[in-house]
Amino acid sequence: MRSLAQPRVLIGASYAAVITTILCYPRVAMWLERPYATMFLCAMVLWTSFVLWAFVLAWQPEYAHRPVFNFACPGWIWTLAAVYGMLGAVTLHLLMDPQLRVTTPADYPTDWHAWIAMTLFTLAMDPLFLCFAPYAFFMRLLRKPDISLALTVMFGLFVQYLKVNSSRPLPSLSLIVELAVVHIVGGFASVYFYVKGGVLPVWAAIFLLELRHAYDLLAKH
Repeated sequence: MRSLAQPRVLIGASYAAVITTILCYPRVAMWLERPYATMFLCAMVLWTSFVLWAFVLAWQPEYAHRPVFNFACPGWIWTLAAVYGMLGAVTLHLLMDPQLRVTTPADYPTDWHAWIAMTLFTLAMDPLFLCFAPYAFFMRLLRKPDISLALTVMFGLFVQYLKVNSSRPLPSLSLIVELAVVHIVGGFASVYFYVKGGVLPVWAAIFLLELRHAYDLLAKH
């Protein structure tokens, strides 16, 4: 735990948390059904992201022996992330989005302001919460890369289960199975890119996935 108290970790996590909160703010401000004030939610995002980034910055380099920001990421990782992002975007657009637009319409942007807000939030919070921090935590706990990868994917699947279980009405069984497959594949891909190339190729792949919503908005005009 002493790793978390290192000055470089605390300072780095503070900067990262502030940036994360700024990126999340537009999406938080759009939650009209929120029961709390926007500033309170931003404070929660700030504190949560600070803790998560502290996990990443303290434990990823020490126990996974991989840099968090790898600016010398191999070209083949960038290529693989780009191919995954583009193929994934096409697959989701054709197979999953038509069904999910009916069951969870609020997850889809209706205009460019919503797309920017949702994309920034997704880039800032989703991989941090579902990939970077869990993998660092499990590596700190177990120090076994393969098991940590599998547990990180299972954690993401559990979060998806909670989301599906809170939906009313519940999605069909076939859609639940498809969602599970998507999250398993996406979880393994994210952790793989993260381990091999740091956070940058993960963000690139997610941005490409989010571009499919921009294509839908363009198609409307």
